[in-house]
Amino acid sequence: MSRERAINRRALLTGTVSGSHYISSAVIIALPAKVASVQATLAAMPGVEIHACEGSRIVVTIEGPTSGSLGERLGQMTLIDGVLAANMVYEHAEEVTQS
Repeated sequence: MSRERAINRRALLTGTVSGSHYISSAVIIALPAKVASVQATLAAMPGVEIHACEGSRIVVTIEGPTSGSLGERLGQMTLIDGVLAANMVYEHAEEVTQS
């Protein structure tokens, strides 16, 4: 007999259901004069990887244990000096399997 994992409402609504790993892509638009410093700040953020930079647009991925942690990191990106906008493009959840 298979037992399904119980998910409580709070965990579901806050994105803290365990057993998943979340990945998101985002486009960051920076002031042209600040692109280098924005890239350096983004590269230092945990769970953030820069994939491309063209002009004032920077493409990143964000990884974390919850959907909420991705949103929090995106919010932190908007506060970086020189950032004009930070837009999430895609979000994906992977089930974590124990081997």
